Amino acid sequence: MTASSLARIARFYDDDYRDYDRDIPFIAALARQEGGPILELGSGSGRVLLPLAQQGHQVTGLDVSPDLMALARQKLAGRPWRERVTLIEDDFRTADLKGRTFRFAFSTSNTFMHVTDPGEQLQTLQNVHRHLAAGGLLMLDFFNPDVARLTEMNGVQELADRWTSASTSADVIKWSVRTVDWAAQTLETLFIYEEFLPDGTSRRTLCPFILRFLWPNEAELMLRAAGFTVEAILGDFDGDPYHSGSERLILLARKDEA
Repeated sequence: MTASSLARIARFYDDDYRDYDRDIPFIAALARQEGGPILELGSGSGRVLLPLAQQGHQVTGLDVSPDLMALARQKLAGRPWRERVTLIEDDFRTADLKGRTFRFAFSTSNTFMHVTDPGEQLQTLQNVHRHLAAGGLLMLDFFNPDVARLTEMNGVQELADRWTSASTSADVIKWSVRTVDWAAQTLETLFIYEEFLPDGTSRRTLCPFILRFLWPNEAELMLRAAGFTVEAILGDFDGDPYHSGSERLILLARKDEA
């Protein structure tokens, strides 16, 4: 997703994720296991990164969106643990963190899939590999490309969510339209946010973006090509093994020692 697309979605971002925290205990357990410092690729408004800092970890968040970075900084203001957090506005495909290395890096909630060119996906993994310490762990979390579900949603406008905004008191209805390109392995998505404000006015915001999904074997081969050893392929945040009907596709891959 480009910075301009993220600018449109930023004011809905935290509401979109208001009920989603299934990944946080899983990632927090990996953080305790691996130790820090920790790098998040696409840290957004700090949904996962900031709880890790609150738990005592030294964390760095990398994100291309100045709008989401601003939200994260607002949440950090006045926090006693804010010195544990470094926020860097940059593109994780090419970012150079000037010799800094990390024990654990992760990308959750399909964020890696916003890189829509397979060559650039490999480039991203190679860049992460360079920034991991010897023996460091990478976790990637994708949606599982279930053929039946993708076929069912293809070209259909679906009601995705609805809520009342705490900041504007608007009733918000979120629609999604998804179009699958099987040859390119892409899911073109349009989020439509309709806001009905207390004064009787309404407004509509369109947020288009594209994800490139990966098949499990492809993801494993790409990680190996980037220099990683794949330790596990999981299907959910309970740690169950991946199978074709899994909800998620979660890969744990390690950089070799020395």
